[in-house]
Amino acid sequence: MSKVSVVTENPVTVIEKQEKLPIVTKVSYGLGDFASQLFWSFSGSYLTIYYTDVMGIAPAVIAMIMLFSRIADGMFDPVLGAIADRTKSKHGRFRPYILYGTPFLALFSVLAFTSPAFLGSMDAKIAWALFTYLGLSALYTVVNIPYGSLASVMTPNPGERTALFSFRMTFTNLGSVLLSIASMPLIIFFSGGNANSLTGNGYTMTAVTLAVIAVPLFYVLFFNSKEVVLPINNAKVSFKESFVSVLSSKSLILIFFMLLTSLTAFFGRMGVQIYYYMYVIKRMDLVAVFMPLPAVGAVIGILLFTRFGTKIGKKNLLYISYFFSSIFLIMLYFIDFSNITMLLVVTFLFGLAQFGTPIVMAMIPDAIDELEYKKGVRVDGTAFAATSLATKFASALGGAVTVALLGSFGYVANADQTPEAIGGINLVVNILPALCFLLAMIPVFLYKLDDNKTREIREQLDAQRVNE
Repeated sequence: MSKVSVVTENPVTVIEKQEKLPIVTKVSYGLGDFASQLFWSFSGSYLTIYYTDVMGIAPAVIAMIMLFSRIADGMFDPVLGAIADRTKSKHGRFRPYILYGTPFLALFSVLAFTSPAFLGSMDAKIAWALFTYLGLSALYTVVNIPYGSLASVMTPNPGERTALFSFRMTFTNLGSVLLSIASMPLIIFFSGGNANSLTGNGYTMTAVTLAVIAVPLFYVLFFNSKEVVLPINNAKVSFKESFVSVLSSKSLILIFFMLLTSLTAFFGRMGVQIYYYMYVIKRMDLVAVFMPLPAVGAVIGILLFTRFGTKIGKKNLLYISYFFSSIFLIMLYFIDFSNITMLLVVTFLFGLAQFGTPIVMAMIPDAIDELEYKKGVRVDGTAFAATSLATKFASALGGAVTVALLGSFGYVANADQTPEAIGGINLVVNILPALCFLLAMIPVFLYKLDDNKTREIREQLDAQRVNE
């Protein structure tokens, strides 16, 4: 069994004595996900169109590559989480992976957008795409699982944990805004300045530029974070016991399905929205306006609405977020493609409703505390890996299904699309994600770990920690 060691003086004042994290620490933690977006969101937004329009790979093949890679990577998540839980180093359990994994993540983020001259045949291109995408996915896991786990061990203070996740999601969306604004201009610039003739070099050099920015940001996170909630291994917890404990947590399972359904909508839409702007709305000049709007809205939504979690409860906030996300996507489906003003307004409103993700993420430490309280086992890495598995499956499912549907609706790269293809792209970008957000409300309804219960659990755990 494992227990948590936090030195305090008086059981009565233990919560009050939990110091607030410095603002530089919170910002540094947020910068970790800002850097992640420069790797992951760029590949999520542009790798599909790079495969189809530059490498010439068929959408159905791309769907299989992404599905296989994400499932394989998803199986790696819990293994990496369990290994991280057992890591012992002068840098802690999770920080070493950020230190040593980041350069390799940067390398594969560039290789994924590279098509070497020796790739003569289509089979060679497909093999290269599979190799680089598998490597990118695995290395993202190596860095991101420990990064996510850090929040629950940087402080035992529940308010500070929520603050960390709020900073994380704010910088997540700021990273998305930067990418949305800068990516296409950079691709065009490195393609020779012709927006109608994007080149492989344009994508490659953009990936290099983003990697050069992202790597130092991860090291800012590394040097400004500290692991203070440390397990004392009174008895060695086996890999099997870690996995069984996590699987026995109803709260973690429901969080898994909240993330799976909502992020399937998010990743599925993110991977094909560029087709919507290029081939349906047909306004390449507005790509840098449309793409950042949801992220800008999400930042504002997080700042405006997450504070009400303590007043009306996390569950009620999630209901509101998922419901209105669905409503605004359905509205987008029916708006005339020529009504640019209305499309911009509703796209922004959709982003404004996307304030639910940090709320779900803040539930994970609650569930970890509950698991420790019930089982006497604290497995932060394994628990975060299990929920990260939802992210990977969502990325695989959302990416593979949407790309495959593009092909089934008759999408043809670098050509004017048929009415059937245009209608199909609109359906895939708006209606399917809307349905996923509605489905996400089901696990929210079943989730029973409310704020009062989590407060009681923390008080019990704090009392145990004082006695250690």
